Amino acid sequence: MNIGIVILDFLKAKKVIQNVKSILQQHISDDITFHIAVVDNSCNTENAKILQSGLEEVMHNHSRHTVSLDITEKNIGYTKGNNRGVQAIEKKLNTPLKYVFIINPDIETKERSVFQKIITYLETHKEIGIIGPRQVHENGEYAMSVRQFPNLFTQIFRRLWLRHLPFIKQAVERDEMQKMNKAKTQDVDWLQSSFICIRKNIWDTIGGFNEEYFLFMADSELCLQTWKLNYRVVFFPQAEVYADGIRCSGGGLHTFFTNWVLRQHVKDAWKYFIKHILQKNPRTEALPTKK
Repeated sequence: MNIGIVILDFLKAKKVIQNVKSILQQHISDDITFHIAVVDNSCNTENAKILQSGLEEVMHNHSRHTVSLDITEKNIGYTKGNNRGVQAIEKKLNTPLKYVFIINPDIETKERSVFQKIITYLETHKEIGIIGPRQVHENGEYAMSVRQFPNLFTQIFRRLWLRHLPFIKQAVERDEMQKMNKAKTQDVDWLQSSFICIRKNIWDTIGGFNEEYFLFMADSELCLQTWKLNYRVVFFPQAEVYADGIRCSGGGLHTFFTNWVLRQHVKDAWKYFIKHILQKNPRTEALPTKK
């Protein structure tokens, strides 16, 4: 079974190397082979050198799996970078991938059975299209990786002081699913793509990440389209990974004019809202047998 894993880097070479090391230390069945594609979107010579030397050293004692490095000529964005990684893996294989994992550089799989648990669960639950583990910070706190489908109202007001008003606070809590039982495997609207696994046939049907988005909202879109295909999107806390907890799009309205990433988040979010403004939640419209 061929498993594709894409790690898109932006100036986090050392974390990428640690990430790859932790993946290669996973306990998996003999029929599984990992094909890891690292795409360096940093446009930084020093970062590229660290990746090249580090990944060569990592692969020296790992003949079973493959690791490739693709250094982009410019910052091509999150969606194109991850799509390029999947395409790079496919070009090297004569047989198709069954699953694709999208993983951020700052994720660490300390638990040695994360991948096996996820793959085994997908093998026995054919109605699931996308699955993601529970994410926690080093201090053990839950890392928010699950959301309701984006709402223009909450996206605006969560960045203002108005978010402290009772009815807005409740809306933000619902959007962020703060009261969700984080110990329960369950259907969700969408999962942040900091660590997700998707069936390759669904990835192909959807066309991967929508490249209309540069940096954000592509994971929301991917999950939305998966629900439209009547496949479930599932939060799976039986597997757990670690995240550093740093949000590149954090900040209130006052940082809008000084933070390019935040401005890009707003730009991508606007594209998403315009595209789906009159559409119903596809999760609630899904076939009963798929719920």
